[in-house]
Amino acid sequence: MNFEAVLAGLPDAVIAVDSDLRIIFWNSAAEVLTERSARRAEGRYIKEVFSPDASVVRRLGETLATGESRSEAESVIERADGRRVPVSIITAPLCGRDGQVEAAVVVLRDLSRIHQLEAEVRRGETLAAAGRMAVGLAHEVRNPLGAIRGAVQLLGREIGPDSRLREYTDVLLTEVDRVNRIIEMLLDLARPIQLRAVPLNLHQLLERVTLLNEEGARERGVTMIRRYDPSLPPILGDEDRLLQVFHNLVRNALDAMGRGGRLTLSTRVSLNPLFGKMDLGAGQRSMVEAQVTDEGTGIPAGVRARIFDPFFTTKDKGLGLGLSICHRILEEHRGAIQVESAEGRGTSVTCFLPLAK
Repeated sequence: MNFEAVLAGLPDAVIAVDSDLRIIFWNSAAEVLTERSARRAEGRYIKEVFSPDASVVRRLGETLATGESRSEAESVIERADGRRVPVSIITAPLCGRDGQVEAAVVVLRDLSRIHQLEAEVRRGETLAAAGRMAVGLAHEVRNPLGAIRGAVQLLGREIGPDSRLREYTDVLLTEVDRVNRIIEMLLDLARPIQLRAVPLNLHQLLERVTLLNEEGARERGVTMIRRYDPSLPPILGDEDRLLQVFHNLVRNALDAMGRGGRLTLSTRVSLNPLFGKMDLGAGQRSMVEAQVTDEGTGIPAGVRARIFDPFFTTKDKGLGLGLSICHRILEEHRGAIQVESAEGRGTSVTCFLPLAK
């Protein structure tokens, strides 16, 4: 058996170094994790590839010195582009026939997928709690609101259409209707969403969204760019609900950009290792990615973990329910939503949707 081929095919990154900490093996998973090719890594010292004070360098040095394994449940490595990736670390010595340590190997497991799944679970729990609160709140608020609306309508008839007080009754009715709309949005977090899932052409759906937002983009001087995969298969989804999702995402992107820039809509069959294949009860299936990317201000790092929380918003106006509802709709589709952002450079929101059988 070719053991090097076995190591090369492992899903975890495997890196081996000799007694001088020079890299002698670098599998394909290590290339993906670090975004550095084996050709450029092998033959170099490990501290030339990673920072000299990085945990992976220290642990390999300790293993070579002591002949003992080392491990860290969670650490970080820095990719070639400077991004930091959470990983677990396990090292082990490699001994010669005389029992002396001749080399060491480290196994790095990417924890970002696990962190994303944990975040998905937390979001679901938060939205479920908000939904339970919304049901109780709606019942308690709607009845008095209905009474107020009826009383204001009667008052409007009494004072007549020409009274200067009619302006005030119109304001009251408008505000009562606004509160009712807020309650409806809250209930969207609580009600079981009845999907009318049918095979859909995702590109046609996105074109409807761009048509609805074309004028708003033109007013802001924003160019809308399409990067569609022409071979994209149909998705399985509820057209009205998905229009709601993408209309919300495009509107958010336009708001973030202010004046000028590019807003890009792109699609492809999913290559994401976390959401690319999901068990939908009939075995694992590929997904479709639909991405909305803007060149706006980006989301501050300190609030990114809260963007799906109900009532959280970075805008001057708005209820902060848009992304929460998008998350809920995609969850009901057995899909997912992922946000990546860099301050001053823009935001990418990726939706993962199931393929039609």
